[in-house]
Amino acid sequence: MLDTVTRWEELRVFEEIYREARQRIVGLTMGLTADELARTVPACPEWTVHQVIAHLSGESSDLVSGRMAGAPSEEWTARHVAERADVAVEDLLEQWNVFGDKIGEMPRIPFQLALDAITHEADLRAALGRERLPDAVWQPTLVWMAPRRLTDVTVKTEFGDVGDGPITLEVDGYELWRAFFGRRSRAQMEAWNWSDRSPIEKIPFFPARETDLVE
Repeated sequence: MLDTVTRWEELRVFEEIYREARQRIVGLTMGLTADELARTVPACPEWTVHQVIAHLSGESSDLVSGRMAGAPSEEWTARHVAERADVAVEDLLEQWNVFGDKIGEMPRIPFQLALDAITHEADLRAALGRERLPDAVWQPTLVWMAPRRLTDVTVKTEFGDVGDGPITLEVDGYELWRAFFGRRSRAQMEAWNWSDRSPIEKIPFFPARETDLVE
């Protein structure tokens, strides 16, 4: 599990997560129809499938070129989308592969990059009606994140307990994992089986959704 590896091994794990997510997303989106590429992604309601791919390609390009001013603000990510509005998805995927390979050659990659990739992979799978992100992808990252984010909570999931805090939370692991990245509303989080709901504010890295998202 990610909470038992050394720092160097941890960095290598995130590099692997990012590389494998890129490969899966390329396979998922290559050859999509124009209608599928124009489909709104419910988890990213301002973006289409094409725009999510534009962001993923753009952030890899920016990381390699050092164009990181403003990251990871909404303005920074919006620029990725705007600059690639007229770029064919096949070209976006090719660019992402080129820059993604260069990222893999770096001494280290930001763990946020790997988490962003699998989060958007989950977004795309839901939007395109494909099967959910495999458990083996998201579960280790949940085990890594939960004790760091919810220091006072013991999270009881279908695959075991995570953390050892005095507050207990019984929840489907995937639901909590999605909530960490702002893909669940506060109402959805409050509906979970808590012994004390006070840690809810610590869950999302980004603001929680205003409306429920069911996937």
